[in-house]
Formats: sequence, structure tokens, C-alpha cells
Amino acid sequence: MQQMDDKEFLADLQAHYAAVPFFQFLGARVVRLARGEAEVKLRMRPEYANTYGIGHGGVVAALVDMATGVALRTLQIYLVTIETSTNYFDKVALDTELTATARVVFQGKRIANGSVEVRNREGALVAAGKTTFYVTGDARKKANGAQE
Repeated sequence: MQQMDDKEFLADLQAHYAAVPFFQFLGARVVRLARGEAEVKLRMRPEYANTYGIGHGGVVAALVDMATGVALRTLQIYLVTIETSTNYFDKVALDTELTATARVVFQGKRIANGSVEVRNREGALVAAGKTTFYVTGDARKKANGAQE
């Protein structure tokens, strides 16, 4: 099999995430990809309200995990989350759209780490986070039919 170039892989990755059920369920969209970077948008909905009528922190935490995972997947690796940490700086209105901008911080053979900033429609920083992942495989090897 022929190995994919980065541009082709990123296009396939964006199409892949458009079909992922959890992304569809939340309405998350991958809008920008580059090697080691990703931008994911999420329009808030009334169903995401917490008891105070603002965006639930769990939705923001999910966005942190999703965006950092996508950024790391641009390195053509498979991974699963070990730990996610989210710091909240401001409330999230239910009529806004969030933009999570994530980047790879570290990639080792079995551990990888990403960081993310989450901003509202006005560009205000509402949250930041970091996620640690366990690397389960190399997408390039599997694309070429290799066994791990």
C-alpha cells in the first residue's frame, strides 16, 4: 500500500471526525488541522445548561479532550485519554460558539500530551486545559498493513 502524505491524511482525518458519533451528538466541528494542531468549534445549546442556566463545565471538558485528541491524531498516531484537566475562567453563555485551539506539547513512544485554549465568540478565554494520552499505535504502520 502507498503511504498517505500529510495533506491527504489531514483531509481524511477531518472527514473521519465529521462522522464520529460523539462529535455529531455534541455538534462539534473540526474546522482547522495542521500537523500538531487542531481547531474545533462547538455551538452551545440550551440542552448544555447547568443548574444556573449557563454552559455546563462537562461540555467544556469534553471539548478540551476532543480538541487535544484531534491535535495529537494529526501526528498519525492512535491514542486513548489517560487524564484531562480543565481550568475554567469565565461562564459560558448558551448562545455562544466555543472555539478550542489545541496543540501538541509532547509526543513520546507511549505517552503524548496536548494543551488547549477555549474561547467564546467574542474571543474571551473561558477555559484552558491539558490532556495526557496513551499512544496505542502508529496509523502509518496500520495504513501500510503492518502489525504491531
